[in-house]
Amino acid sequence: MKTLRVVFNCGILLILSSMAALAQSVRTDYDRSYNLARLKTYGFYEQARRPGDPLAESPLNDRRIHTALDSQLQAQAFSPSEQPDFLIAYYVTTRQGLDIQDNRFRLGPFDDRTGSIKVKQVTEGTLVVIFVDAATRQEVWRGMASATIKEKNLHKDVNKSITKLVQQFIKDQAGK
Repeated sequence: MKTLRVVFNCGILLILSSMAALAQSVRTDYDRSYNLARLKTYGFYEQARRPGDPLAESPLNDRRIHTALDSQLQAQAFSPSEQPDFLIAYYVTTRQGLDIQDNRFRLGPFDDRTGSIKVKQVTEGTLVVIFVDAATRQEVWRGMASATIKEKNLHKDVNKSITKLVQQFIKDQAGK
């Protein structure tokens, strides 16, 4: 019975730790008095990237984000336009963090903890996407996606983040 409990606890820990590693947080905020449903056409805000900006240091990632936004919005029936309803601005922040995995467990109430603690340095990134009313130049919607960044999965992670943000924008447009 003890062995079964240990195996079960290890399985639960493994599932929870893998879910935490894959978690991607998406948050949005918008002007509730603004009618988001009227937004149908878009353009990209001309942004000057400053030294130290992660997108200035990697034009490839800048293009990845731009392309992902463009394709996801078009997939949702939005159209690029020279006279857009809204403009899109975006930026990225990164910081170093620690991923701590405590894989210790006890076999009984008086046993010492068995297992290990793993600590590794990770890069945490946040992508911020802002929709600005083209006529008034006022921010009307903001979405933020945060996750641990892995270079080998960057293309997939960017697409996943943009997909989630655009899906949330559609929900916000509908008032859900």
